[in-house]
Amino acid sequence: MAHNIGRMFYFGETPWHELGTKLDKPATLEQALSAGGLDWTVSMQPLVLAGEHQSAVPQRLAIVRNDVLPGQPGRVLGAVHPNFKVLQNRDGASLFDSLFGKGAEVYHTGGYLKRGEVVWLMAKLPKGIVLHGEDKLDTYLLFSNSHDGTLPIDIRLTTVRVVCNNTLTLALRKKNQAHVFRRGHSGNYQVLKADAEAFFKSILAQQDETQVVMEKLVQAGCNDDAFAAFLKLLLPDPTRPATANTNKAVERGFDTRTATITEQRDQIMAVHLNGHKVAGQSNVVISPAEKTWWGGLNSITAWVDHVREVDGDRYANAIFGGGDRLKTVAYQKILNEARAFEKV
Repeated sequence: MAHNIGRMFYFGETPWHELGTKLDKPATLEQALSAGGLDWTVSMQPLVLAGEHQSAVPQRLAIVRNDVLPGQPGRVLGAVHPNFKVLQNRDGASLFDSLFGKGAEVYHTGGYLKRGEVVWLMAKLPKGIVLHGEDKLDTYLLFSNSHDGTLPIDIRLTTVRVVCNNTLTLALRKKNQAHVFRRGHSGNYQVLKADAEAFFKSILAQQDETQVVMEKLVQAGCNDDAFAAFLKLLLPDPTRPATANTNKAVERGFDTRTATITEQRDQIMAVHLNGHKVAGQSNVVISPAEKTWWGGLNSITAWVDHVREVDGDRYANAIFGGGDRLKTVAYQKILNEARAFEKV
């Protein structure tokens, strides 16, 4: 499976990986489940040693796709603890749809990664964020769930900057408010629904506050030297191991890590100063950044989403993996640098 995309759909411009089924308009829940290949169920089955059917593995159970026949590739999605409770795709999607979709055509993308280990749906909210000029961010709710135990049940507010398709999970933390909804697979899904509804109301309240924060970033100056110094805080040089002086292998590993970090900082600075042309994406325009902390933030998100070399799927990395975590950390650190959060 190229790019680790098992199956997906999308509305709008063709994704960078050019995979998936293109829709002429946003999907309803039922259309999203069909187009994203999500209308299947899973079950938990005992694990035994191959050829030893009496040698069970009591500490783990296999999660299997019920639509894949026994013995066929892609049937087993993962091994989990016996206390793990599955959340079926339709049940999770219906819970998500109940927040604001309610049968409307709101789903812009969705599908599953690899063989179905991770599933997701992304629905567009009616209200976006508009900054100076024509700089606009569309806002989405992203639902994801895993069938291999690697990710919790997750709902989060995500922005997509229209001019360059940069994605960012909004991480505006306030007392007694979470920026991401995460719950384990406990099986208490009635409580889960009530918690999700409360979280959604909190997210709507935070949208206007987030626009205020971003407007402050637009106004907060950041020259090239300040941004270069910030990159050293975000991606610091690794600490030289004590054994590097006596162990050549350790020294080579340290030198490699140092060179990689330096190259990454240089790449981000190049995007910041010169912009970047994304191959195969005529709609994506990454211009040189403005000398503000807003410009600095977008240089980092553009690098993560469009430039950074990653193992596996770039889309999964930017939305679910290390790329998402790096962007979230960068956002929080930039808020600190710009002191934009003090009066929010």
